[in-house]
Formats: sequence, structure tokens, C-alpha cells
Amino acid sequence: MRASDFFFELEPDAFGLDGEPVSPPLNVELVEALRRGALDGIPDASAAIALLDLVYDQLQGYGTDSSQTLVDSEIELAIRTLEKVTDRVGVVLKVPFRDFTRFRSYWLRNDASGSWQARRHLLENLFEPARERLLVLEAGPLDARLPQKSIADLRDPSAIQEQLQRIQRALGYDPALVIGSAKELIESTAKTVLIERGLPVDDKADIPALVREAHLALGLHPSSHAPGPDGSDAVKRILGAVASVAVGVAELRNRGFGTGHGPAGQRVGLGMRHAHLAANAAITWCQLMLDTLADDQAPWRKSSP
Repeated sequence: MRASDFFFELEPDAFGLDGEPVSPPLNVELVEALRRGALDGIPDASAAIALLDLVYDQLQGYGTDSSQTLVDSEIELAIRTLEKVTDRVGVVLKVPFRDFTRFRSYWLRNDASGSWQARRHLLENLFEPARERLLVLEAGPLDARLPQKSIADLRDPSAIQEQLQRIQRALGYDPALVIGSAKELIESTAKTVLIERGLPVDDKADIPALVREAHLALGLHPSSHAPGPDGSDAVKRILGAVASVAVGVAELRNRGFGTGHGPAGQRVGLGMRHAHLAANAAITWCQLMLDTLADDQAPWRKSSP
């Protein structure tokens, strides 16, 4: 769905009595229908993105070059509907004004009276976080799970399941928590592998050391000598890359982009794409470890690490 879908279509090159192009009128009934509930065949997240774009463009037009086409009552309806539909999908969006007139009062109170760019920044700060979360919902949430067979035989999978659940809950609204939990998922998985193999666990070991020990315990370290594809140069290159990916997740968290360390300031530039990157990387590494642990033909069953 697009913002333009909330307007009636006009004949091409429609002009008014003054000879000026006519702006398409708002489909008030459609907006009101969305406020009451989801539109037929259109997910709420998609409708919310389209309506958010409409509201944003109209407010920006009013705050800069007076290019808005709605009147106060129409933009008020659009804003109230936007808040309603975002609430339905679990995205918090509270607009601190109700119409164009109150938007002007808002920017005057926030030192944006003499700058179009300052008003654009106000709108970006209000709407962009919600838009980013809606885009994640529209694309579909990451399935932060592992195949049941990967953890079925573990003596205690609770720590791994806890981190997966935390990642799943945080996707769409808290990238820092996703990154922090992805690092903890790697740590819990590495320790689980060592425990299952009857090897000691150093609680003070960092992620690079734990990842290395887990790879050695399962015969997946590039230095290991394994028969079949596990011993091929191609698989060893992949294993080396996967280990680097796991360590990279920990480094991303340690640089202040994930929870667990208090940042010195705002996490500038951090978005949900970084959260998806960290979560997917962690889950890929963890599934490799746990699938290898459960595999009857895995290298570690044929030779001691």
C-alpha cells in the first residue's frame, strides 16, 4: 500500500476554475475504516507505513513550503488513525500535536521557528523510529529459533532457549538488546557444547576463546584432521569464516552497540538491520555447533579433539 492510495483518483490533468492543478481529495471513509480495523487484504503494518508517509509528507509540506493539501480536520483524522493502527501492531507512536495549527505551536516551542531544516529534524525524530519498526514488521519477523532436533538431546537447553526468546521479543524495537542477546546466545551455546563433551568451562574466558574451544571439541577447528567433507579446504574456509562471524557479534556488542555494557553516549546509527545481522549470524553459528554435536557421523565422534 502507498500513501497515494488514501486519496481519490482524479482524471489526468485535472484543473480547477482558476486553472491550477487540482489536488486529489482524501478518502476520509478509507481512513476511518482503517481506524476501526484492518483493511481487507492489507496487513496493518503495510497500511500504517503508507499512512505514516502521508502524515509525514503533509506535515513537512505545511512546515516548509506550504505544499500540504489536507485541512486541519483531515490531518487530525490521519494522525489519530495512525496512532490507532500502530498501537494495534505493537509500535508505540505518540504525536505531540493533533493538526497543522498545533504543529506550528510545537515547532515554535522547540526552537524551529526560523529553519525549515529544523522542522524536518523534528519530524524525523518523531516518525522515523516508528517507520523503521513498521518496516521490520512488514518484512516479517526473524524466526529466532533452532530446529527442535538440534536441542532435543541436550541435558539443559534452558540458557540457549532463554536467549532465543529474548532475541525474538526484542526484534522490531530494540536492536541493542538483540545484539547483546545474540552475543550471550553464542556464549551459552559454546559452554553447552563443552559441558556436553565433558570438558571444563572457564567462566572467565572471552568469546574468541570459547568459540575456539567449542570448535576444537567438535573437530571443527581448521587445524583438526577430519575425514570426508569436514576435512576439505572448502569446509575449513567456511568454518573459519563462521568462527570469525561469531567473534564479530561479540565485538559488535563490546563496542557499545549491544546491551551488557553501558554506552558513553547515544548509539548513533544503530538500526534493526544490524540487529538482524547479529541475530542471523549467532543463530547460524549456534545451529552448526548443535547440529554437529547431535550428528552421529560428526568428526568429534571419530576422533578426540
